[in-house]
Amino acid sequence: MLKKRYKLISILLLSSLLTTIAHAKSSAVILMYHHFGDDTPASTSVKIDQFEAHLDYLRQNNFNVWPLSKLVQHWQADQAVPDKTVVLTADDAYKSVYTEAYPRLKKLGWSLTTFVNSEPIDKRFGNFMSWDQMREMQADGFEFANHSHTHSKMRPLNDETNQKMLERVRNELTITQKRLQDELGEQTNQNPKLFAYPYGEYSESAANLIADMGYVNVAQVSGAVDKHSDLRALNRFPMAVNFAKIDDFALKVNTLPLPIKHQSPSDPIIQTNPPELMIQLSQPVKQLNCFTSLGQPLTINWQTDTQFMMKAKQTLKPPRDRYACTAPAGQGRWYWFGQLWIID
Repeated sequence: MLKKRYKLISILLLSSLLTTIAHAKSSAVILMYHHFGDDTPASTSVKIDQFEAHLDYLRQNNFNVWPLSKLVQHWQADQAVPDKTVVLTADDAYKSVYTEAYPRLKKLGWSLTTFVNSEPIDKRFGNFMSWDQMREMQADGFEFANHSHTHSKMRPLNDETNQKMLERVRNELTITQKRLQDELGEQTNQNPKLFAYPYGEYSESAANLIADMGYVNVAQVSGAVDKHSDLRALNRFPMAVNFAKIDDFALKVNTLPLPIKHQSPSDPIIQTNPPELMIQLSQPVKQLNCFTSLGQPLTINWQTDTQFMMKAKQTLKPPRDRYACTAPAGQGRWYWFGQLWIID
């Protein structure tokens, strides 16, 4: 009897390990930074000692640190992504990317993908990098991508019609893509072109337009990604003071994407409050738990062993909220998925 029990346990452990390995074949974790420093806003900054601890952890634990374009190109070519692959990104091209992050990453031989909103660069605002500094970084293998011209939200604003919004979105991206190409050369116009949503906000119609323009887009909602993830809005883990402690960092960089086959709705602008989200998984997961940004548990109704509905118990408060789901993935790792909601 004991032999049968041990055999069953061994089979379950092996199954868990094989599942984890299968998901790791194309998975990665994308991290989002803004400022690097001790005297900038905590909500958008990582302290220097925190950032150095992050780099030490990645180095000591043999992580692969890739630019975002390399990850997406591997997906597009259906090439395997090594386990423990991490992408570092920075939004807005603040000067501390050049003064603090660049020398530390250069010393390690690693890269960073920086998303540029071109208006403050062209106006030479003091808190931002210059094009010359970006060219210096680019010569050392760092990449730069589109973050719009004026850092405008990619969704209807005020009484703006959807058509007017789409015209504005196209113009915002076109201006910055041309400035990147003029200042940094043709590699900024490579396939794939990359875009990060300002404030992490977008509508589905804007996401579709930007995808049609040839971009792969990143958002600001926590979660791991793989080749099955929505290339219109790849999840990233925000790294700011309160979310960048080394224990939290270690947990996040070891996560795997929840094996989602389909979800509905995919538009983050909610029509009813609280919104109901349907998730269809490609395989069953156990011990799934989902929460709002305030840590309030969601009601989860399983329809099959791979499909469930989830909904907050209370009305979500403007302007933004999210649903986050985690579940054990085996070998001490976790599945992690996040869904943005925009509440007007």
